[in-house]
Amino acid sequence: MSTRFLGLISTTAAAALAVSGCAAHTRARLAAADEPVPSASAAAAPASPSPSAAPKGKKSAAKDGTNLNACRDASCEVEVADGEQIPLDPKYGLDGIDVRRDGPQVIFTAHGRDSKMVTSMDASWAGSGSSSTVNGLTFRPRMSKDGKIIVQISHD
Repeated sequence: MSTRFLGLISTTAAAALAVSGCAAHTRARLAAADEPVPSASAAAAPASPSPSAAPKGKKSAAKDGTNLNACRDASCEVEVADGEQIPLDPKYGLDGIDVRRDGPQVIFTAHGRDSKMVTSMDASWAGSGSSSTVNGLTFRPRMSKDGKIIVQISHD
């Protein structure tokens, strides 16, 4: 019986050493994988896109400028800034759209009688067709050449 017990202890100890050795090796590989590896193209690329690097073919000015009241009929294209509210006719079931901005990210918050929408979109991805819809209203943000956020609002 004591031989079995001694064999069990030595087998358990060997297994524990093998597992801890594998874990240490895995941790070392993971730590190495977390370190950034500079590439020639990354070193040559600018840290942030410049306004001149904006996608070609995109309009730079909003059709309705900064006149947020043009959106009351849910058919507009306006320049928006952080902290503004886009007013809408009550028939669309929303009390307006609150706008927050963080760099190229634009966050729309809409409250209505029976609905609430919070969506965040990257306006620099305008060519990808990013949009969000609530109560039949669609929001499509884009970034102008000079870095301003322009949102197009349409309805069904």
